[in-house]
Amino acid sequence: MEDWEFFLRKAIFSDFLRDKHREAQEKMSELIIRKNGGKLYRYRPLDDAEVELIRHGNIYFCRAVRFEGAGDVVMRFRSYLSCFTDDLKSEAMWYKYADQSAGMCLEYNFEDMQKFAEKNDLVLLPVIYDDEEHEELGGTVGNVLSMMTKSTDTAGEFEWRLWKYDKTSSDIGKILSGVTPRKVHVGDMASLDSGTGMELSKICEEKNIGMQIKERSLF
Repeated sequence: MEDWEFFLRKAIFSDFLRDKHREAQEKMSELIIRKNGGKLYRYRPLDDAEVELIRHGNIYFCRAVRFEGAGDVVMRFRSYLSCFTDDLKSEAMWYKYADQSAGMCLEYNFEDMQKFAEKNDLVLLPVIYDDEEHEELGGTVGNVLSMMTKSTDTAGEFEWRLWKYDKTSSDIGKILSGVTPRKVHVGDMASLDSGTGMELSKICEEKNIGMQIKERSLF
C-alpha cells in the first residue's frame, strides 16, 4: 500500500471517530476515485446461493466474531460485517475468495453503496492496517477499531467493510436488500455453460448488469 493511501485511510478513521462524518465521507470519495474511479469489489464463489443474492439485490453479512480482529466479545457477537476491496486485479484474492478464479468478482458503484449503508444504518469505512493492540481502549473508539482494523500483513487486500450493529439479533448471518452490482467479472476458470453459470448470465441480462470475463493470468 502506498503512503498516500495509508495516511488517507487513517485520516478517514480519525474524522469518523471525532464525529466529523462529512469530512470522512469526502476523504472516502477522494480515496476511491483516485484508486479506481469509484468502485468497490466483492470476490465470491460462483454458486447458487451467490447468484440468488445478485437476483434480489442482496448482500450477506457474517457475524463479526468469524472475522480477524480483537475487541469486546459482546460487541463482536452483536456485529455483522460484509467485506469489499478497491482492487480488482489481485490474483491472490481471485484465488482465495473466488474459488481459485472459478468464481466471480462483483463490481459496485461507490455512491450506490453509500446510499445502501445510509438506508440500512450501516457503517462503511476502509479498513486501517495496524499491528498495535486495541483491546484495552474500550468504548466507542475501541469498538470501531476492533471492527475496522487488521494487521499490516494483510494490507495488500485493500479492504473496506460494511458494519451492522444489532444488539437484539443472534443470527449467524444477515441478508440485507437494496444494492445491485453494476458489473460481474467472471473468473477465467469459471464455467458459464453450467446451470449456475447460465442462470447468472440470464440474471445479468434481465437486470442490465454488465458481465466481463477476467483475462487469464500469464503467471
